[in-house]
Amino acid sequence: MSAKREQAISERKRRIFDAARAIISQQGLEGLTTRGLAQAAGLTVPTLYNLVGGKDAILTHMVSQNVEAIWERLALDRRATPLDMADAIVDEAYEVVRREKAFHRAILPLMIELEVVLAANPERDDPGARAANRCVEMAQFACQTAIDSGELRGTIPAAELGQQMFITYRGPMRDWLEGVISSAEMIRRQRRGFYLVLAADASDGFRSILIKRVARLAEQQTATPVMEDAA
Repeated sequence: MSAKREQAISERKRRIFDAARAIISQQGLEGLTTRGLAQAAGLTVPTLYNLVGGKDAILTHMVSQNVEAIWERLALDRRATPLDMADAIVDEAYEVVRREKAFHRAILPLMIELEVVLAANPERDDPGARAANRCVEMAQFACQTAIDSGELRGTIPAAELGQQMFITYRGPMRDWLEGVISSAEMIRRQRRGFYLVLAADASDGFRSILIKRVARLAEQQTATPVMEDAA
């Protein structure tokens, strides 16, 4: 395939995904149809299917794009400490969501439906599992770095800690999605979960730091939702 043809195909795919994000942000998932999407992207329905597949494939691809966007922002190898890495995972993930709040509020239920959020299983190779496993890799990287530096004892494998951190991350995300808690409370709970997972295998000195951080987070607890997050 010539470079010019590859560029044309890439541009058409970009138009499809840009149009899909715009439709979902403005109309929600129910507004996304293959016919409407093809029209918005300036393509025929058969061309859309040939380029990117059906609706589920398009949505799953966009979820995977979001995960990769978080990974690119993280630059974990340039973070000073494993604790900085853990904090960055929470902060950078939220920043990606915050920039397109309407889109992500619409797409997160589908992530759960397609098992993207629940499919952190290294034995699976479907698009949803790959996206979820990628999320676990972020936390695992931080845990392995902490093991290598002696902050974690290494009694619990980094992969196990990373998967548990992912579990503690997705619960508050779901609560935020359902309007039960604010984004600030979501982030507080995610940090607390990360710190407690790390504390399970921490050296004495590192555990002391983590427990102090958990105590400070307890002082910041907000019991009621902040409704500006519902937009």
